[in-house]
Amino acid sequence: MHKILNKSAFIFLTILIITMNVSTTLISMEYIHYLEFSEIIFIFGIVAFNFYIFYKIYNNDKLHLKDVFIVILLILGVISYFFAFDKNVALNGTIGRYEGLRTLFSYYSFFLVASTIDKKHQQKLMYILIGVGIFQILIGTIQFLQIKNIFGYDRSNNFSATYRFASGTFGNPNFYSTFILLLFMYIWSMLINSQNHKILYLILFLIYGYGLFIGNTLGCILTSIIVLIISGLTKINKKNYKKVGIIIGCIFIIIIALFLGLKHVNNTNINDIFRKNIEEIAHIFDDGLNDSSGNYRIYIWKESLKMVPKYYKTGIGIDNFSNINNGTYLCSPKECFDKAHNEYLQMLFTEGVTALIVYLTFMGYIIYNYIKKKDKNAHNTGLIYGISAYLIQAFVNISVIQVAPILYILMGFICRKEENYDN
Repeated sequence: MHKILNKSAFIFLTILIITMNVSTTLISMEYIHYLEFSEIIFIFGIVAFNFYIFYKIYNNDKLHLKDVFIVILLILGVISYFFAFDKNVALNGTIGRYEGLRTLFSYYSFFLVASTIDKKHQQKLMYILIGVGIFQILIGTIQFLQIKNIFGYDRSNNFSATYRFASGTFGNPNFYSTFILLLFMYIWSMLINSQNHKILYLILFLIYGYGLFIGNTLGCILTSIIVLIISGLTKINKKNYKKVGIIIGCIFIIIIALFLGLKHVNNTNINDIFRKNIEEIAHIFDDGLNDSSGNYRIYIWKESLKMVPKYYKTGIGIDNFSNINNGTYLCSPKECFDKAHNEYLQMLFTEGVTALIVYLTFMGYIIYNYIKKKDKNAHNTGLIYGISAYLIQAFVNISVIQVAPILYILMGFICRKEENYDN
């Protein structure tokens, strides 16, 4: 029965991942909307929750710390809902985002189901996700090259065709880049830590590196560089410094050659990417951080932080950031914001300081679960690389239903008890 439950969880998450990819594709083709997508996620969340309850009862499994964290986060979410400025938004999410209480419930349920799956099936799911990522990079390349017609299908009126950079089927380069980043870091771990399939992982590393580049999201690009450098340095010792140095050197040579080749394919877009990112970094070094930094993120953070005393207890309500300014949007000189563009500030203002503390403690618990694992193999290390990269880029990005379920699935993988029914 343990094997049946394990395989059932694997099949469930496989269907979830495929359904998410199909749904975002249908959204990009304007056949369905994000409201329908959020409803699909919620249905999967209900199924996942019931599966996990059955799993616990059948195995007579005691309450673990991960279960306690999820229960507390749900309770705090419910409290935030009852004190919300707009209860409908708190439950269903703001229009276009739909990341309300029922969506958070689904994320937590996916995490719990993922925590029941053994390493073999975890790796199979990662291969499926990598395949989905390649599909997204292919779509991103079509967008990057601004191709309007694909085998007779006219995509010139699709909203994704308006971007000069890759957004895949996620509707935004930031969301696409975050998804690619999660898998890029996993592949990096498999490349430097696994003893098998080195050539395959090198090819995948380059494909995903290119995919991240055409997404043109500075936060994700800088995060990948930080994690690559830190993880690379931890691998260097007296015995292998030459080998690691050669691998890193070859990668950089191939990357430079790849980008030079791309420059001839689409000179304008490549130059735009380099110029935009370099100018933004140079601006920070020259003038320091000011209100306009990060597309006015600094301004929004400064203005919203003034409201901490008003909302720190229970928050204004899940996904209610658009109401933070006395029921209206908080606007910069350039645009109005419906999210804090910092996941930690977003949680502080929408769910309260207690929820933020519990969430951060929960993330610390995830990392601790990796640290205490006896088997720190390439797979487990790749999961923690991806999760760590997500947590870093979250300082300048937002949580979205296109990506967050994948994050929670990876966190569930980390929390798998190795001694439980693995044989």
